[in-house]
Amino acid sequence: MRDSTTAISDLPRDMVEEVISRVPLTSLRSVRTTCKNWNSLFKTRSFTKKHIRKSRAATKKREFMAITMIDSSIYLMSVNLRGIHNNNNVESFINRKGKFISLNNVDGVDISSVFHCSGLLLCTTKERLVVLNPYRGQTRWIQPIDHGGDCRRRDMYTLGYEKKENSRRRYHKILRSMETMSRSVDDYGICDERNRMYQIYNFKSDSWKDIDATPNRDMRFYGRDVSLKGNTYWLVRMDTNWFRGQERFEGQERFVRFIERVRDSPDFFLLCFDFTTERFGPRIRLPFCSSIGDRVALSSVREKHLAVLRQQYDTLRMEIWISSKIEPGEVSWSKLFVTKNMTTLFTFPFEHGNFFVDVRKKVVVAFAKDKETPKRWVACVIGEDGYLKKADLGESTDKHGFLVQLVCPYVPSSVKIK
Repeated sequence: MRDSTTAISDLPRDMVEEVISRVPLTSLRSVRTTCKNWNSLFKTRSFTKKHIRKSRAATKKREFMAITMIDSSIYLMSVNLRGIHNNNNVESFINRKGKFISLNNVDGVDISSVFHCSGLLLCTTKERLVVLNPYRGQTRWIQPIDHGGDCRRRDMYTLGYEKKENSRRRYHKILRSMETMSRSVDDYGICDERNRMYQIYNFKSDSWKDIDATPNRDMRFYGRDVSLKGNTYWLVRMDTNWFRGQERFEGQERFVRFIERVRDSPDFFLLCFDFTTERFGPRIRLPFCSSIGDRVALSSVREKHLAVLRQQYDTLRMEIWISSKIEPGEVSWSKLFVTKNMTTLFTFPFEHGNFFVDVRKKVVVAFAKDKETPKRWVACVIGEDGYLKKADLGESTDKHGFLVQLVCPYVPSSVKIK
């Protein structure tokens, strides 16, 4: 009797596509390396559309995918809000799916930080940058010029793309902000002052160039950047820049000015970098005025809208605003909801705090440090009527002592890295 077993390689192509399109995102690398035919599927338009369509459909069902960085590797996380109102076991709705990216096993380097832009990830390492499309399995290594130190300590990077009229193509670029220290001598003595310089990396020309795009030097960037429609947005606050001290130098007293960031205004505003014009836009007002101690965080909604969260320090009142119109120099806002019955002041680390918004259900999932145990990382589900449910996600630091970084919702992209 002949063996009636059918190998997967004998199946029709459309059936193979259907099977592989159901493979979890964390297993795509294993699938691509199994055989050449399977790897070639990820280069076909019909398959990529089918797979990405399934991922976007899950998002519409209130299941969000996010990425976190733990122990220098990137993990994929699932946040499913279906039925969460009727279940107190919040941990069951927020799951770590598995390791998504690790450069240590392949290239022997650790990831220091990660930035997200429309399905592409920009990772910094000690000496180089790497841009990845995890879905397509593409990687591009980039060497900064005039490095002058550790990427994660002195430099800030963000990824975006240039948009041209009558064209759907995206011309990706990297913005690099370099903090430098300059020293001068005036009538008061020695003056040390921090300044920022900016460079742009163009993927098409594979080159860096200096740009004259420095905003007001008294601006201080707070929080993680948010990428939206190719541009990058930050929460920014105006700060004063220096104070004068006194020290003895060679037997004489001399006045020395030191740089110290001193809050000059409690108000936050937005600042946008336009990758098409390669310029910072004007300051964008938020729909509220902040007070000292207020918690403010920025996020995005399905890569279509900006979302801003504010919790007042004194009343604990929380409000969520969603953008209705977005341009590099102007944003219009609409209030999603206000929660008045909060009993906890959240600790949103400016560098790492983030949140998801379900606009239809008027629910926020905020990720922050736990106030009672600051080394713990928690997810808080907050509703319009003031209810609060909290899930403990574990320690908030990795082996290097860095806080776990949460990036905005991740959806796979078929964009090629060129």
